[in-house]
Amino acid sequence: MNARQDDFARDWRDAVREIEGLILDVQTFISATFKFKEPIGPEANAELRVRAVDVRGETNWQFTKGPESQNLSRGAAKRALDELLRGTPVAEAHVMTAELDLHCRIAKKGRVLVSRGKRAVERDAAKVRAHDREKDYPLARFDASALLRVLGFTDSLGAMKPSMHAKYRQVNEFLRIVEATVADLAPTGDAPLHLVDVGCGKAYLSFAAKAYLEASRGMQVRFTGVDIRESVIATCRRMAEALEWTEDVAFVAADIAGFKATVQPDIVLSLHACDTATDEALAFGVESQARAILCAPCCQHELQGKLGMAGPHQAILRNGILKERLADILTDAFRAQILRVMGYKTQVVEFIDQQATARNILIRSVRSFRSGTHNAIGEYQSLRDAWHCTPFLAERLAAACPDLVES
Repeated sequence: MNARQDDFARDWRDAVREIEGLILDVQTFISATFKFKEPIGPEANAELRVRAVDVRGETNWQFTKGPESQNLSRGAAKRALDELLRGTPVAEAHVMTAELDLHCRIAKKGRVLVSRGKRAVERDAAKVRAHDREKDYPLARFDASALLRVLGFTDSLGAMKPSMHAKYRQVNEFLRIVEATVADLAPTGDAPLHLVDVGCGKAYLSFAAKAYLEASRGMQVRFTGVDIRESVIATCRRMAEALEWTEDVAFVAADIAGFKATVQPDIVLSLHACDTATDEALAFGVESQARAILCAPCCQHELQGKLGMAGPHQAILRNGILKERLADILTDAFRAQILRVMGYKTQVVEFIDQQATARNILIRSVRSFRSGTHNAIGEYQSLRDAWHCTPFLAERLAAACPDLVES
């Protein structure tokens, strides 16, 4: 190593020590930005941003690169910085604290250039963090650390896994709707709230709903998860055991169409059950007289095959992508109207933005304890007759309401 390399190593070591010290200062650190030299791999040169965020009253360090973010404790943040600054070819670093700005860059000739600017007016780091505070998610309102770890949202250090950010947001937005729906239901006294998660998968929704409603509303919640896949059900049972919830939850490996509840459910949940499995979930909710049904449909193909090319809609239907999107809209319109016919007050809403999931439509229904009105039946029949097709859900519920299939 020559003299120039010795000087660079010493200067860079001093710069790294100062940068880490500023970033890990809980009282004053606000944010930092790192840019990298080329090339270090496809998409690896995205700018890295680090900022201090308050999470449940504690300071975390949020590392963001491209679309992925993760919150780290102070110890985990130090390890990440050590790895970054001692192993990655950093070109520039800019650190902002309540008292000063530091800018460090590597010149072309290998010199480490550091400049510091004293703030004329000191910033209040706590206020900046409050302004940038993470969204008020339901799962952040109580200690959900064990739940998130068991569900696989966080790692052993409690940091959110980058691949789970979208699912975390999705579950939290669903929880807001669950909470609002529970508020719309008549009180049941001391009786536990019964949920049935139809096509449950890993049952993220039900696990989260139980934890949140018990923590926020002091309710006792029991739920049953139903899925046709034995391996998924086995995974859910292991998660229930890890949370010590085996007395309050049950999982059944069964086809949705053949499942019969042993207890009348208060709320039926269904998130992204494919095609007519969503209709089976809705039919289960109606037939079991659930007090509420919350359903986010997934892919929908059944109605597409029933849309003929005759009539004034040929210009739409001859285009595959337009036919597919039209069938999606019609399918959910039919579903919502059939639920109204069956005595449910029903809304169709977006429960989260499309960046989290393209399947962001939610059908929210609360039983009104009276059969559907003549207007509801008339509107359904007009829709059915205009498109010359009977949707699967109508056929599924024909025994309960013949008007859904008879002209």
